[in-house]
Amino acid sequence: MQLTLRDFFMRLPLIPGIGHGTTTACWHWTLDHPQVTRINARTLMAMLTELSLPEKRTAAITRHLFSAALDTTIATNLAHSGCLTIADAAYPPQLKETYAPPVALFFLGDLRLLHAPQLAVVGTRHPTPYAIRAMRLLLPAVVEHGVCLVSGLAQGVDTLTHQVALAHCGKTIAVIGTGLDHCYPAANRELMTTLAHQQLIFSEYPWGTQGARHHFPERNRIIAGLSQSVLVIEAAHHSGSLITANIALQENRNVLAVPGTIDGKNSVGTNELILAGAKPILNSEHIMEEVLVDKWP
Repeated sequence: MQLTLRDFFMRLPLIPGIGHGTTTACWHWTLDHPQVTRINARTLMAMLTELSLPEKRTAAITRHLFSAALDTTIATNLAHSGCLTIADAAYPPQLKETYAPPVALFFLGDLRLLHAPQLAVVGTRHPTPYAIRAMRLLLPAVVEHGVCLVSGLAQGVDTLTHQVALAHCGKTIAVIGTGLDHCYPAANRELMTTLAHQQLIFSEYPWGTQGARHHFPERNRIIAGLSQSVLVIEAAHHSGSLITANIALQENRNVLAVPGTIDGKNSVGTNELILAGAKPILNSEHIMEEVLVDKWP
């Protein structure tokens, strides 16, 4: 059996016990061996030998990669969604540049949204009235200038982000921490359906995968990786939004933050980001200066 590189990267992360470190190492191996355009038993053995992976991982890949069970899993996913792999021309270059890019992303919606400038918007799941006012003041003009808002379809700031884009006939991408047949929180099911039909939803998890605690930090790296800049609206001192901001900094992305009151629990994180060097955002122009740097006067 032979696999194209696209098929190989679609199957590899679905093998039990294979994580981002292994998939990234295999991708780098293919970059170092551009003459390899297909993976068969011989090229697979050469790859695994050169990478010197732990015996357990090598055995898992050898046992499962060409299996009928994996054929079935792939067929199930492709019956319900598309799949964008790191071997595809449409794969976002800025995501490919990150430390551990997902080698396969299942999706629903329109991949053409990837051509727009991307702004990640993250924040607390329990926004204050101030945060809601700030989003309504800052984001509409950004959307109307063709910027695509990227967020995670979670409760709070994420939900409001997608809703602002829809309300102003703009573009938005959701990156979720479950399979595409699950919705978390369940209250966002209608919104998720709308995004699947009109916008774009990504997940690196296959059909049928429920949410797990570690999925959401993993999802955050994709949100940051898709975007040129990350805007934090409100965040407490220990917040998942700050994880996304830290990932963005590690990936050389711009981090933007809306300042808040000095006594506000949900402003501690954003104010500390500004203290550490994040750009304070006081109006829409401050965002567009970063995201539309080549187009903004």
